[in-house]
Amino acid sequence: MQSLKVSRKERELQRHRWEILRVALKMFSESGFHGVTMQDIARESEFSVGTLYKFFNNKEDLYGALLLEKIDEMEDALRDTLEGDKDEMDSIRTFLDGLIGLVKKNADFFRLYLSEITRTGPSALSSIGIELKEGREREIARLAAVFERGIRNEVFRDLDPFLLAAALDGMISGLIIQYLEQGDRYPIDADTIMEIFFGSILVDQPEGKKQKPANPNDNHAMSSQ
Repeated sequence: MQSLKVSRKERELQRHRWEILRVALKMFSESGFHGVTMQDIARESEFSVGTLYKFFNNKEDLYGALLLEKIDEMEDALRDTLEGDKDEMDSIRTFLDGLIGLVKKNADFFRLYLSEITRTGPSALSSIGIELKEGREREIARLAAVFERGIRNEVFRDLDPFLLAAALDGMISGLIIQYLEQGDRYPIDADTIMEIFFGSILVDQPEGKKQKPANPNDNHAMSSQ
């Protein structure tokens, strides 16, 4: 059987590529795509420009690899939170907790990501934007599936599940933008989002059947008045 062990040389190359992407992410998030050159990245990462070109054809290739590889990591981290037959409110709370945790650990990436998915008009990087938007659409589709299940189970009012998912996604994006710009002045947490969003869409239920928040200490009113 052929050995799957990665050689020391391959590990070193992977480490170099990771370091280049790490530095590039920080620089792009601070100065934007057009404010950074390959020479800037080489100097900051302490590699030669030639080394950068061993891994990436040009700046657009580096930028695209950075965004698309990172969004794949995020999707993998969040996918399981919305799939399966878990309680609908628990699924969404778990998703929110996971997403907020990723935002706080990857603020530089989310600044770039949000700038790309909100980009309008023709762009030299439109193919990257399209792929990122497709990833966001997959996330909205997974949220919509949870809302659809909740509507069938009479947890949520009978509204369009895709509109509910898009509305929640838009609210989350807006709060993330405020958090990234203002920090702790606009704290972001799952409890606050759920209290604001779900108060108007939960179905009124008999006392014994009311949906309980995942956190037993949470006394926020979650059902509609």
